[in-house]
Amino acid sequence: IVKGKPEAHFSLVHYAGTVDYNISNWLVKNKDPLNETVVGLFQKSTLKLLSILFANYAGSDADAGGKGAKGGSKKKGSSFQTVSALHRENLNKLMTNL
Repeated sequence: IVKGKPEAHFSLVHYAGTVDYNISNWLVKNKDPLNETVVGLFQKSTLKLLSILFANYAGSDADAGGKGAKGGSKKKGSSFQTVSALHRENLNKLMTNL
C-alpha cells in the first residue's frame, strides 16, 4: 500500500504491468460524453438490445427536441472538452509550431 494512493479494489495485468483500480466514484470519474455520431449508429443498430439501450440517450440529436433545443445543446457541448479533444488540440498546436 502506497501512502496517499487509494486502496485498489482490483488489478489488471497487461503489457504495461499491473494496473490497480479503485471503483469509488467510478461513474463520476468516467463521464466523458459519447460521440453523437456513434450514439446515432447505436440507435439504428440491427442488434435489438443495442438500439434499445441507446433509444433514449439524453446527449443525442434525437432527444434534442427541435431546432432551438438542438442549437442550445451544441453550444453546451462545445464548452465541454474531452481528454481526446484536448489531446488533438495540443497535437495540432505542436504541429503548427514545428
